[in-house]
Amino acid sequence: MMTAGALSSDLRATCIAQRQAKLRAALNEHGSDALIAYGNGRHSFLASNPAWFITGFRQLGPHMAMVLPVSGDPVVIMTPVWDRPRLAEQLPATDIIAVEPDDFLLAVQTELRRRDLTGKRVAIAEGSAVHAISAAWPAILSHPVSGETLVSEIAKIRDEWSLSCVRLGAAIAEKGWASGLQKARPGMPEFVLAAEMEADMRRLGAEDNFQLLSASQHNKAAHRPSNRILECGDVLLGEVTPAVAGEYVQICRTAVLGEPTARQRELFALLDAALRDAMRAAKPGVPARDLVRIMNAPIIAAGYEAYTKPPYMRTRGHSMALGSMDPEIAPDSEQILHEGMVFVMHPNQYLPDTGYLMCGEPVIITPDGARALTGRMGELGCIPV
Repeated sequence: MMTAGALSSDLRATCIAQRQAKLRAALNEHGSDALIAYGNGRHSFLASNPAWFITGFRQLGPHMAMVLPVSGDPVVIMTPVWDRPRLAEQLPATDIIAVEPDDFLLAVQTELRRRDLTGKRVAIAEGSAVHAISAAWPAILSHPVSGETLVSEIAKIRDEWSLSCVRLGAAIAEKGWASGLQKARPGMPEFVLAAEMEADMRRLGAEDNFQLLSASQHNKAAHRPSNRILECGDVLLGEVTPAVAGEYVQICRTAVLGEPTARQRELFALLDAALRDAMRAAKPGVPARDLVRIMNAPIIAAGYEAYTKPPYMRTRGHSMALGSMDPEIAPDSEQILHEGMVFVMHPNQYLPDTGYLMCGEPVIITPDGARALTGRMGELGCIPV
């Protein structure tokens, strides 16, 4: 299996250049003179990271920003000073200003003045998370405006570098879950199994992993691994989300320690059919909220309408993109599907007969519907005991 280190650096450089070119064009159309893409060093699959998306660089310090003017050379202001050689190796043709964290804002202001941008219309993209530094932009810019949508609109359609990362991430996730099924046994604490899976995925090239892994005779929900001891008859739930080069990929899986009951098989098949129905319908131009209705339909027909609403269900899928959190597959979503979008679709569901079951795949939108990025879609696993 190819590891993250084997991904093409040439492809990465080409796609980063294309992202910057597309952003310049978007800035021009937006009537903005420059973009500041900021990163605070905390990367999460729940929030986009514009600085990483636009530079291709995983920062270690607490502050990094690329100033990208509509015309002229970009500049990266980064922290800390000692990490500059690593960035210079990855972006050899880019101007880099390395400072200590306390000097970051002053350095940004200095570079903006040097490029005569402080009095211009400058778009700010900080990602979906709230940053303490947000309050500083009006103090150093005359006309700051939001640039989140500018970045998101470009990032939500995956380029070849992003796709190479998510395809590798999906393969790692599958191998991580397969490893878990091989190692799980009665008497093992949840956290030990989670650690074994994490170690295996790290060896395969995952640089990070968000993981829910829990088991019960009747799960109310999925949660982080605890010190609970696995038992015969447990339903093991796994939401496995490794990251490759900042791109998170999620699979949702269910297995039983021992032979699944007929009812467990029947209801897992119900969720699997709901997922496949929605995948066939997920074509460019379809509203994201329609996928919720399609996934809910067979579950409602089976008599479980009350469980397709909060608090039993929040969303039926979501993006985990580096530069965009679109789309969210939620009942009130106004987003429209586009070819090249990548996100997880999951009719994960609490059902009173069996408890919570998980069923979900990372998909890419194509003209013919959503195509799974996994080698094989999830099945109700059976762990011999």
